[in-house]
Amino acid sequence: MSPRTLDSISVTLDRRSFLALMGTGLGSTVVLAACGRQGGGNGAAVKGPTIAMLQMVDSQPPNEVRRGFIAALAKAGYTEGKTVNFIEKDAAGEIPNTTLVMKQFVGEAPTMVFAIGTPPLQAAMKEIPGKIPVVFAYTSNPWGAGAGTPPGGIGQHRANVIGTIGTNPVGKELELAKAMIPDLKTVGLIYNPGEANSEYEAKVIKAAAEKLGIIIEEQSVANSGEVLQAAEALAQKKVQAFVKIGDYATIQGFSSIAKVGLKNKIPVFSVDADDINLPGTLATLGWSYYDDGVAAGELAVKVLKGESPAKMAFLPLSKIDVRLNKTTAKEIGLTIPEPVLKSANEVVD
Repeated sequence: MSPRTLDSISVTLDRRSFLALMGTGLGSTVVLAACGRQGGGNGAAVKGPTIAMLQMVDSQPPNEVRRGFIAALAKAGYTEGKTVNFIEKDAAGEIPNTTLVMKQFVGEAPTMVFAIGTPPLQAAMKEIPGKIPVVFAYTSNPWGAGAGTPPGGIGQHRANVIGTIGTNPVGKELELAKAMIPDLKTVGLIYNPGEANSEYEAKVIKAAAEKLGIIIEEQSVANSGEVLQAAEALAQKKVQAFVKIGDYATIQGFSSIAKVGLKNKIPVFSVDADDINLPGTLATLGWSYYDDGVAAGELAVKVLKGESPAKMAFLPLSKIDVRLNKTTAKEIGLTIPEPVLKSANEVVD
């Protein structure tokens, strides 16, 4: 998990968990592919709270969330190795691993759990007892994870849970695509319907597309290894653009979508800012993941200082950044309209 160097963690499973895992075809992850590290300088625990963190994959977006969270705690005086202990893990992209890690967290008896993403939050809601506060971020669908009911105000969520709502602005992503491609009628969408976050955002973008008169051509995948084939299938259907939603399979396989887009001169849009540097990505529109982590960290500080999550409301993200890539535009033969250029937070030449 960059930029930190983390040691592999071995998880002891009971017979039921072992059989369930084998039934999913994930026997190779019994010695968990998730990585982990106990904070505290030389590895020894320090006097102070212990925060157990889990993210779904080791990739830039959740890493930035975690970095922002740690920075917010440090600003409030909770410094790793001095006044706070961190246990940091990722689930190696496998949903069953999130449950196994949360079970392990229960045994560690942390002061707080930080769930980075919808699947980790979903696992926390199943495994973490109500006496342990759970803070979440990088989460598009806390409702599907069982954290509460929309909009997540006071009394509308589980008493020990608080966090940020980061449903990707996929409707605005489509609006940006329409502004750059005025005759846009069909877009290609690749996602894993087995992820609660993806299924939710797919419904959101389909509803937005209907209002804009756009047809969504979709290809479902079960993992990142299927993304390239799905992108090629959509290219053969002559989609006019590719769009990305919050989906771990396409986070890991997005370079394949960008590659197919560039090869076929199909504009590619993403909700992840760092994708703008991939050859073939035309534009990104989404939240600052670092800021998401900072906001979640500020909520965590309130809880650590004694405020009850039950008396707090979920915090929706609101600041949107737009990034454009002129090199990609030139290579696919597209001219970016001047109003769109002026609205961008960053333009990559």
